[in-house]
Amino acid sequence: MNTKIDLEGLDNKLQKNGWKFLGPILHYEKAWKDQASVYEKDGKYIVSGIDTSGESELNEPISKKEAEKRLEESYKEIRKYMFGNSK
Repeated sequence: MNTKIDLEGLDNKLQKNGWKFLGPILHYEKAWKDQASVYEKDGKYIVSGIDTSGESELNEPISKKEAEKRLEESYKEIRKYMFGNSK
């Protein structure tokens, strides 16, 4: 049975529970298509999205340091695709 996870609904649920969206991360191996989001609440960080099966939510803790590193790497890659190699 294939269930469809509503990412917008998942985002709304997290934000209603006090989680703040910080940004996307790429190449997250436990996430569907290696793409997920990072949220912060009360100094705690989580990676949220859809798991690799495409059928379940992914919510797992991540350290602040790792979250910041992964976000920066993802932003650099996104900028590269949007603007080319120009700085």
